[in-house]
Amino acid sequence: MQLKEFDAFPKVESGFVKRTGSGGILTLVVSAILCILVIGEIRDYMTLRNDYRFLVDPLVNHELQINLDITVAMPCDALNIDLRDVADVQLRLSDKLQKIPTHFSLGSSAQSIHIRKQPLNVQKLIKAASRTAALEQSTKESNGDFKACRIAGSFAANKLSGNMHITAVGHGYRGTHIDHTLMNMTHKIDELSFGELYPTIVNPLDDSFEISETQFESFQYFLVVVPTIYVDRSKRELLTNQYSVSEYRQPLVPDMSVPGLFFKYDFEPMTLMITEESTMSFGHLLVRLAGLVGGYFVTAGMVHKVLSAFYYSIKPELAPLRRHNV
Repeated sequence: MQLKEFDAFPKVESGFVKRTGSGGILTLVVSAILCILVIGEIRDYMTLRNDYRFLVDPLVNHELQINLDITVAMPCDALNIDLRDVADVQLRLSDKLQKIPTHFSLGSSAQSIHIRKQPLNVQKLIKAASRTAALEQSTKESNGDFKACRIAGSFAANKLSGNMHITAVGHGYRGTHIDHTLMNMTHKIDELSFGELYPTIVNPLDDSFEISETQFESFQYFLVVVPTIYVDRSKRELLTNQYSVSEYRQPLVPDMSVPGLFFKYDFEPMTLMITEESTMSFGHLLVRLAGLVGGYFVTAGMVHKVLSAFYYSIKPELAPLRRHNV
């Protein structure tokens, strides 16, 4: 066939190939190392990285949902929940949120700590967020006096800087002051988030608590909310908000200032887009594997020839016999 003239791969008859023990050992070593390198290349291909970009907030929303689940060590009828934004719009949240009598318990935050320590996996986060659930609001009663109040629910507020506060009845507003012996601003925050509720997303204040040392004490939380868009490698998107927080606590002089919990939040005009990307394409992986396999075998063969020549130069009596034409 005429195609034989284009054969670029010369064949060597098996009778002209001499196999040696050193060559067998080198083949095993090269194969083992090559397998490790190939596995490393495939692992690099499977590894995803997160690309972070800031964009001007493209969403024009006049309202934003706020999700709340806080337990305060005071009776429910002794607490007021209100919100006031920079447009001087005031919301009486006591009518919008459920106030559930309960017993105060710090519980455990081990699960949240474990989630925070894990590296961000956008694909898992979006998949878990698709299983949206409402805040669990149990009204089951038990024997004994309820000395705490669980404030839970979601409400819509203007997407403006605001101050949400939980105060004792009669403090900060007109009305009869409650008995000071009932005042205790010890609290536990199970959920505080902005936007659609995704219970699987752990926010900075989730599973946090503060213990009040005096009856008159103020706890202030300063939050900066950043709209965030997560995009996984399948181009699925998750629109949510994350925030950073700094806190400050201050003992107060009785009847001179307002004790309570104050959440002062502000919105950034920028949106953070976190995109999940692969470190290399599949075609790039094939090129790297082809170059790795071919180059490694060629290099190993050259090294074997050099070492063999050096060895036989030192011990010529062990060199294989060569045929000479007469």
